[in-house]
Amino acid sequence: MLAHLVADFILQPGWLVRYKRVPAGRAVHAGIHGLVMLLLAAPVLPRWWLAIPTVTVLHFLVDGMKAEWAPERGPISLAAFLFDQAVHIGILLIGALVAGLSLDSDVTYRSPAVTGALYYALPYVAATFGGAILVYQVAVAFATRPTPLDLLSPPVRALGMAERAFTLTILLFLPPVWWWVGAITTALHVGATSGRRARWPEGVSGVILTVALGLVFR
Repeated sequence: MLAHLVADFILQPGWLVRYKRVPAGRAVHAGIHGLVMLLLAAPVLPRWWLAIPTVTVLHFLVDGMKAEWAPERGPISLAAFLFDQAVHIGILLIGALVAGLSLDSDVTYRSPAVTGALYYALPYVAATFGGAILVYQVAVAFATRPTPLDLLSPPVRALGMAERAFTLTILLFLPPVWWWVGAITTALHVGATSGRRARWPEGVSGVILTVALGLVFR
């Protein structure tokens, strides 16, 4: 799952998103997925040599269907994005089964420290990088601003990532009595956009994702 998030949200720049409209671009993107999985997952996969190519090929095929059928505007575009991610997670489950992993037991690296670091890396990558794309997709779907691409500009994107990382840290590592602290950045964000309520869906989507990840991984 962490390999998927890294390849889909960190190692997929804008030019590659556009290049994925052709098979060669999708092949490059799927290949990046395969390489990241090789680095992160091969050490714990019994039959990695079978599971990783399976997931890579299926990822290529799903991206091809999305490129052909998924709309680029309107609420249905957000639904297509979420459905696409759900399908990819399902493919990861198929990969785990192909690898021969037991789904009712923990999978750990030899080092508990590495295992813990990778465990917490997953919600942080999902909340920060994945959250940035989710907020952008919400803006596109509901036309919250004239140019949604502004959300992917480095300053705006970095600010949103910092907000979500702060809230996630509070939820993961502080007692519940201090969880209100994590709402400070959200309150500041709402205050800054109080005159532009059309943009509230952006912030709400980021908060929902972050809180869900914090509760699950705590």
